[in-house]
Amino acid sequence: MTTTRTPAPCDTAPEATAKTVTVTVELTVTEDVTYEFRSEIDIPAGIAADPDELHDYLSENEDVWLDDLDPVGAVLYINERHLDQAAIVLTA
Repeated sequence: MTTTRTPAPCDTAPEATAKTVTVTVELTVTEDVTYEFRSEIDIPAGIAADPDELHDYLSENEDVWLDDLDPVGAVLYINERHLDQAAIVLTA
């Protein structure tokens, strides 16, 4: 799901852009990522020659490869990133 938000018009006069304020912001971000990694897996011999059957088998049996997915050590591609929410955190 992609959310498009149009920024509100702002004053672009030099005095408006020169002033800044530091705030704490709580952000919620959703990312679609792709991991590339290798795993040694025992599979039924009959599916080894058919890429579609291999894909179906691995899709239905995540438990045979999921432990080998290392988000830190794998090659990571961020396909999409969406800022879902942003809110200033009020502190005492």
